[in-house]
Amino acid sequence: MATPISGGTAFDFGTAAQAVAAQPQTTTTVAPVKQPAKVEDTIKLSDHAQVRLLKKQGQTVAEISQLTNLSTQAVDSYLGITPAPPATAAASKT
Repeated sequence: MATPISGGTAFDFGTAAQAVAAQPQTTTTVAPVKQPAKVEDTIKLSDHAQVRLLKKQGQTVAEISQLTNLSTQAVDSYLGITPAPPATAAASKT
């Protein structure tokens, strides 16, 4: 069994010398900062710009048509999509 050593531990050495002198507390008053009025800018996009933006965001022509209240033909036109030519009737065999 270990014999205790009298006289304190290493932790006790120099504790009195390391004591920090009490510092007086200083208080400062900060004036409240007035926040500027919230400004929101709104930009009205043209139909053409809105259609192209929605298409870039992944919307389909049908979805863009619904969201913008434009016809699918107008949406196609803004996107440069030309309608397919009408199918011709197959020649009948006689």
